[in-house]
Amino acid sequence: MVWQELSIRVPYEYVEPVSYLFSRYGHGLSMEKDEERVADSGRKTVAWGDPDVGGEWDGIDRVTLRTYLQHTSKRRLARIEVGLKLVGLLEPLEDLQITTVPDMEDWQTQWRSHFDLLRVGARLVIKPTWIPYEPTGDDVVIELDPGMAFGTGYHPTTYTCLEALQDLVQPRMRVLDLGTGSGILSITAIRLGASEVVALDIDPQAVRAARQNFRRTRVQRQVNLTQGTVPHPLAGEGHFDVVAANISARAVAERAPFIAPTLKPGGMLIASGIMFDQQAGVEEALTSLDLRLEKTWSKDDWVTLGYRAPKVR
Repeated sequence: MVWQELSIRVPYEYVEPVSYLFSRYGHGLSMEKDEERVADSGRKTVAWGDPDVGGEWDGIDRVTLRTYLQHTSKRRLARIEVGLKLVGLLEPLEDLQITTVPDMEDWQTQWRSHFDLLRVGARLVIKPTWIPYEPTGDDVVIELDPGMAFGTGYHPTTYTCLEALQDLVQPRMRVLDLGTGSGILSITAIRLGASEVVALDIDPQAVRAARQNFRRTRVQRQVNLTQGTVPHPLAGEGHFDVVAANISARAVAERAPFIAPTLKPGGMLIASGIMFDQQAGVEEALTSLDLRLEKTWSKDDWVTLGYRAPKVR
């Protein structure tokens, strides 16, 4: 059976729609950040953070996404190509690259080669199931089958949310995971000692993926998963010590009036999916609800905000 690798470089803000196309019609999905930017002066390709390069940056990091198809899957390929053309109406994309997987390899072997152990902060280790690893010290190991780029920890928004959870979650806390995706934040919260997690997502495909990961990691009894968003009967007023909202700047701002009441007095909101140039708008929405910015976690062009609810309402 002959397999083909499909890959394309896209700006960060288009990772989500292209990931959806690849995960729906392809087999497997990996994401790699390209360590380069393009300078306006001569449009020269330069190394990330090169101190000797002048000119203004275009401010866009590129990500390479990959998936795999059988060479006979013409209809699936056509749907991916149509989807990319629609995304390209908003922002011109680079060409889709299609290469044949070498003989004696299948798509899983090729796809898995793009993943490795991911250490987050001092304690968290994100481990694909096929990589052997012996924990040391107080390591908290999260074993996950990567599938969605936003759910593996490799994207800056997920990475910084994992950092935030590591800093904030204490034993017996209650956590709301809003926009759970693959469920990696819920699993991490349980591994860090949370006694209860409510996981919500509006995407039925994400709910299915999260349910599989909860069962495989044996946390399903501690996680209440359902399709939806706030307000929601499972997200009662004053119920949560920590709310992780890894969604988008616009969604955080729009949902903020429904998120804030779910926090216990003194509880923490982790607001993520926010680029630096979107931070001011999110801060305006959250401070208007008497939430106080206490800490930030940043990576590349993205920032995750930690807001404290008033201790007395």
